[in-house]
Amino acid sequence: MAARPAPGPPPPVPEPWAAPPRGRVLWLAPHPDDETLGGGGTLALHRAQRDPVRVIFATDGGAGDPAGHYPPDRYVALRREEARRAAEALGGLDLEFWPYPDGTLAGVADLDDRLAAAVAGYRPDVLYYPSAREGHPDHRALGLAVEALHAAGRLPAPAYAYEVWTPLEPTHVLDVTATIGRKRAALEAYPSQLRYNDYRPKILGLNAYRTITLPAPAAYAEAFRRLG
Repeated sequence: MAARPAPGPPPPVPEPWAAPPRGRVLWLAPHPDDETLGGGGTLALHRAQRDPVRVIFATDGGAGDPAGHYPPDRYVALRREEARRAAEALGGLDLEFWPYPDGTLAGVADLDDRLAAAVAGYRPDVLYYPSAREGHPDHRALGLAVEALHAAGRLPAPAYAYEVWTPLEPTHVLDVTATIGRKRAALEAYPSQLRYNDYRPKILGLNAYRTITLPAPAAYAEAFRRLG
């Protein structure tokens, strides 16, 4: 029998943040609701410490009603209104809506340049983005675009991937127990999405699991992976 290869080193235990990084925050979301799913508690903590926060929604969310429950000519406006209500629940966020159709980010030729311009124009101190290993193609495309900017030296701020569809191997975790009520309220601001999939118990369950490396009384945490 051939000898087994030596196992590699185990991944490090994620570093617990006592608070989110201070400064101007740029949060990149593929669709309206991803900002809340991946980091609603963190966004609320940023606002509690008076950090300016801008959220960019890269697509219009227009493919989120496959059964046609809502008037198609009003649906994108509905998704934007839900995002505004969620932003208020999280403490007040500055929102920017890009017009790319839902489901098309992988084919957007100018995505890297538009991201670079957004970063240069806003000058964030910290950037959050969906992991490039996410299962949804729009999430993955946006994550790959951020990582391409980083590789090209066009991303001056530290960047952290967040998780929605696919769990991360995190480098950092943040206790969001104090703001989980705000996250719940922001999740409930998206009834058009809850109609299809009540992700509240799933996401909050993931947040509960993320406290596995934290001491009591932490009950909910969000996880991130630093880029680079």
